[in-house]
Amino acid sequence: MLRAVILDMDGTLLDTEIIHYYVIHDILKRELGLDLSMTDYLKYCGIPDQIMWPMILEELDSAPVLSLAEKWGMKAEMSGSNAGTGSSAEAAEGTAGAVEELPEEVLHALSAELERLHWEEYDEYIEKNGVEGFPGIKEFLMSLRKAGLRLAVATGSLNRIVRKNLEMLDIEDLIEVAATSEDCEKGKPAPDVFLHAAEKLGVDPGDCLVIEDAGNGLLGARRAGMACAGFDGSELPSDMTLAPVVFSDYRKLGPEDLQECYNLQKK
Repeated sequence: MLRAVILDMDGTLLDTEIIHYYVIHDILKRELGLDLSMTDYLKYCGIPDQIMWPMILEELDSAPVLSLAEKWGMKAEMSGSNAGTGSSAEAAEGTAGAVEELPEEVLHALSAELERLHWEEYDEYIEKNGVEGFPGIKEFLMSLRKAGLRLAVATGSLNRIVRKNLEMLDIEDLIEVAATSEDCEKGKPAPDVFLHAAEKLGVDPGDCLVIEDAGNGLLGARRAGMACAGFDGSELPSDMTLAPVVFSDYRKLGPEDLQECYNLQKK
């Protein structure tokens, strides 16, 4: 039976996924010359930074990556015969797609710095422009709690961001549990963060329904053995391929709709 609802945060509780896209797009354009489209960004939605940034770097040619490492004062010698033969940028010439040849510590250091920039510039954006929850989200969550359903958040974001957002939306008393990328070794689309949320709630995964705005999250929910529903109310395009039910307005949604969605998938 349906006992708990587990919600993603960015793009599900509040329209912050589009802000992450703008910030990440600007960083990639400025630092690596990459013009990341909204469509291309979809494959990274919901994935924690510590996984996302290495993925992005490994898909690039080595020249811009090495140039960035030099710009940031990191040792970025090419391995093998290229090591020590001039600047790393020179060593990278003619080695398109060879980022995997870079020392692991260089990719790790670059990823860590890109992650730091991401959250620094995200915080600056929020402080300057603010952000609001999706219309009707608090009332919707209140209706779920009134119906006896347990509530949790499962996100690839950081603990401090979750606390800040729940407080800003005035729903910290409604959400019993928050599971984040800092709680699990593997992020979405692995099922870990959803399973961790269910464990903290004390609810069997099979008795949970996940609400997600991204394909990676929906896949993670399915891998966790949970029912799921898609939310596409964000400005960012959504990959709802794995969602058996999709909705876009919390003001038109109630616990009975989630129960029907759950029953549909548990037949």
